[in-house]
Amino acid sequence: MSHSTHKIDFNSCFKEYYSPLCNYAYSFLTDQDQCEDLVQDIFLKIWDSPPKINTSISSYLYRAVKNACISQMKKNVQQSILPIEEVEDPIDTPFELNREENLARIRSKVERAVENLPPKCKEVFIMRRNMQMSYLEISEHLNISKKTIENQMNTAIKKLRAQLDKNDLLVYFLMMVSNDQ
Repeated sequence: MSHSTHKIDFNSCFKEYYSPLCNYAYSFLTDQDQCEDLVQDIFLKIWDSPPKINTSISSYLYRAVKNACISQMKKNVQQSILPIEEVEDPIDTPFELNREENLARIRSKVERAVENLPPKCKEVFIMRRNMQMSYLEISEHLNISKKTIENQMNTAIKKLRAQLDKNDLLVYFLMMVSNDQ
């Protein structure tokens, strides 16, 4: 019995599936922000440690989104509804009008956040992001276990998410994807 496992190519996956997955999530949740958060979380997990999957990439992603939607729906039922004036939509900002300026602002925000990472975390994040090194390559280069590298990477992403606006982080990932072309 042969197990064929696929490795996910983050960039092409993100480009191809991000919008359709958000739309799919919308069929469950009807809250655009929540849908995007949820799909971003799935992509962040994949970017951070690409799973080896033995179904099609498409069905893996759709299943992941569906499961995440179902647990989010359960959470929503438990939470009280926010008064409407507390909700603001950050996506209405005229991002495109000052695109270059905004990209530069986000890039420097992310760079500052990266600078604030603990030294080992920062080193691992930069090797992974700037040098496109695999966890195995980084672990050999730094002479520490692959598991430690994964933990450092998880910590880095958690810390970045805590310091950055979710839209900034998404735009940053999109920039990285388009820069890799």
